[in-house]
Order: sequence, then structure tokens, then C-alpha cells
Amino acid sequence: MDLRIVTVILPCLNESATLGTMVGQIRSISEQLKITVVDNGSTDDTYAIAKSLGVNVVREAKRGKGFAVKRGFLSLNSDCEIVFLVDADDTYSLEHLTQALELVHTRNIDMLVGTRVKETQNMENRIRVFRPGHVMGNNVFSKVSQWLHPAGVEDSLSGFRIMSRNFVESFTGGASEFEIEAELNAHAAFMKASVENIEVKYKGRPVGSESKLRTYRDGYKILRVNFKIFRTYRPKIAYSLLAFFWILISFSLGFEPVKVYFETGLVPRFPSLIASVGALIVSVQLWNTGMILERVNVAHLNQARIAYRFKKN
Repeated sequence: MDLRIVTVILPCLNESATLGTMVGQIRSISEQLKITVVDNGSTDDTYAIAKSLGVNVVREAKRGKGFAVKRGFLSLNSDCEIVFLVDADDTYSLEHLTQALELVHTRNIDMLVGTRVKETQNMENRIRVFRPGHVMGNNVFSKVSQWLHPAGVEDSLSGFRIMSRNFVESFTGGASEFEIEAELNAHAAFMKASVENIEVKYKGRPVGSESKLRTYRDGYKILRVNFKIFRTYRPKIAYSLLAFFWILISFSLGFEPVKVYFETGLVPRFPSLIASVGALIVSVQLWNTGMILERVNVAHLNQARIAYRFKKN
């Protein structure tokens, strides 16, 4: 495989402690790999170090990993056919990168996602990973993502992704922070893209390197975005579920007044009957909204498929 068709994107925010190590590992695999560092408004020496390493450096002033990733996608040159996106914090093992790239290239996979497994060797001076709370949280997010966006991604928050240029070209998201992985998962499900998973060894950050992820704040935002994207990409199901909720309310409020009316010809609890009719109207409107948005989504899908270019021979 000609590795000159591969571009490695490293989104960075204050990663001066690990950027040199990451670039060195990538170059040790092959000097043919093109490396793009996206500086996301770093306040340390990240930008200067990246420039000194002789890699392509672009800047994204708006803070957030999603914005940085999107800037990296926009900076791809015309020769790129495969994009390798990985965090620049030196936590993901790259020992099987060549085989993974070959797999994407030969099998025409749209997105290969690294499922994180704990690295057990060379863990000195590393921050502890896979704490029980984080493991439970990651499992919950992965299950929610698999239900909302059934693309086949096992580790929904993984920062190790190899994508075809076609898939990247069809992706219009990226206006986010750490929710970028959720956006990519949802887009893969929306496009019915070919997705595979591969185990990747994962280790903690080096001591002295600070994580930008805030567990509870960013966890809430990721969960919220998952449901927001679900409403956008699968409106028929999302709005039908809401409509079902309101029709249950309508039934519970209106059952007794209607029953008594047919038995006696009188309408007791008139306010409940009015509320029941109102809930029924809300239910019908929600269902209609879902059907309309579903048709709009067909047009969106057609545009995305047009952007999904056929691979050149």
C-alpha cells in the first residue's frame, strides 16, 4: 500500500508535552505519512513545536475538538484518500497502524474505530486509566450510542479513527467540542457506512500532561448531543415516541369521561375531556412533524451521498 495517500490529523490543545512523541511514532512507522497538526488555540508551546517538527500546521481559533477536527478535514490535499484521526496525547498505541490502514484500503471500509483495551506494559509515569467510574460511563455512552445510532461502533468515544476520504467529504458536522465522536457515529449510521472495529492498546497520559475532558460536564454534553442528533437523523422514530407519550396522556385523561358519556349521556369532568383532546392534538402534530422531517432527511441523505465521491481507481 502506498502510504502517501494517508493523512494523519492530530487535533491539539496544549499538547507540548506529548506532540513530539506522537509525531516521532508516526514517522517511525513511515516517512510517507502526511501529518497535519491542528492547533486549537494552545497557550503553551504546541504551535512552535509543531512548526519545528516540519509537519503541516493549521490553526483553529474556536475552541473545541470538533472544530479542530473539521478544520483538519478542510485542509486535506487532493492526493489524500484515507484519513487517520487520533488524539495527540500519546495514549493510543500505533503498533498495528499499518495493518489497520491496509484493512481500510483493501476492504473499502468507511470508518475503522479503535476499541480501547488497557495497555499493561511500560506504564511508569502514566496517569491511571480505566477507573471503575470511567469504565461504567463509557459503557453507558456506548450502549446509548448503539441504540440511537446503530452504526456498529463498539467504543463510541474512541479517539482512534481511520476514515475514507469519501466518508470525510460527506460529513458536514464538527461544530462541537468532545461530541465529535458522537457526530461521526451518527453520520455513519445515517449514511449506512461500512464500519469495522479493531482493538487498540490504550494507556494513560504521561504525568504532567493534562486532560481537557471534564468528566461530568462533557459527559452531559455528549449525552445531550446524542439525543439531539437522534432527533435530527431519525425524526420519524423520535417524534413518534413523543407522540406516543402524549397519546397515552390523552387516553388516560379522556377514558373516564367518554366511558360515562356512553353509559349515561352526560359528560363528567369536563376539564379532563378538554385536556384529553388537547393532548391528542399535540400527539397528532408531533407525528406529522416527524413525517415531514423524515422527508426532509431524504433530501439531506441524497446530498450526503452526492458528496460521497466514488474512490478513484
